[in-house]
Amino acid sequence: MEVIEQYLDQVLRYTFLSKREKSEWREEMAAHLHSSTDHYRSQGYSEEQAMERSIQQFGSISELRRTVTKETYGFNMRTILGCALASFILFIVTLVAGLVANQYGVHNRYIEIMPVVLITVSALSICICLTRKRVDRLCLLSLPLLFALGYLQAYFQILVDYWGEGLSFTMFEKLFFSGSYDISGRIEVMLIGDLFLVTQVLILFAVSKNRYISILPFVFSTMYTLVHMMMFTLYYAFFTSEQFSSSVTQGYGVFLDGNVQRLMEIGLNLVIGALVLVLLMLWGKWTSKRKLNLA
Repeated sequence: MEVIEQYLDQVLRYTFLSKREKSEWREEMAAHLHSSTDHYRSQGYSEEQAMERSIQQFGSISELRRTVTKETYGFNMRTILGCALASFILFIVTLVAGLVANQYGVHNRYIEIMPVVLITVSALSICICLTRKRVDRLCLLSLPLLFALGYLQAYFQILVDYWGEGLSFTMFEKLFFSGSYDISGRIEVMLIGDLFLVTQVLILFAVSKNRYISILPFVFSTMYTLVHMMMFTLYYAFFTSEQFSSSVTQGYGVFLDGNVQRLMEIGLNLVIGALVLVLLMLWGKWTSKRKLNLA
């Protein structure tokens, strides 16, 4: 029977299932294999031959792994990881391509935004592994919403003239686009932005009941800030302020000063995000205990 256990270990390896899910799949597959082995033994096969034939009939390790992950996630794990990896590789490629293009005097807002779009796709692909339910995956699509509005205002001035001529509406840019810290680094702006993120977390938790999905707005905020810092650091590492021009920054010195505020934002996000996660975990334990008491 050790052969069957080793076979199941290999099938469930790299599936990224939870312990409970692995246990359930193992129990189901083991029952089928043991039943098949007993059947072949009743036909006169030795125990070793019976197990070998049962495993051969059950399917190859790779085929079973694809079946298990597809039935669990709704997608083939190879597809999920392939999309995440491909998007990440393209993220790096577009960063390098932007540097090369700037060397020849070609640079625009689309070149700056494309790496952000690709890292978002990569991150969302990985996040699929955190959930099994369709409603959770719909919640995942809402994660970049506030940050997308921030980038759209920063690069395309979307809704900037919403209140009419002479009145600029730049709330999303100031709160959810980390490049705004180049000109505004007030702590109250960070706190207001985090208040919006906490609200988004609570809405996601109310809809999905999945605390790990719910806390992701703080993770995405940190990711976008790090990507912004990395991208512009690369540009200023290879080009002077005269050789590189962007509509969302005003030179290396201003960008460097903004990095201090961005690092503060990352620290604040991590602290508040951790506190909210602890509160959600405590809430989950309290509600579970309350249900048991009522039962």
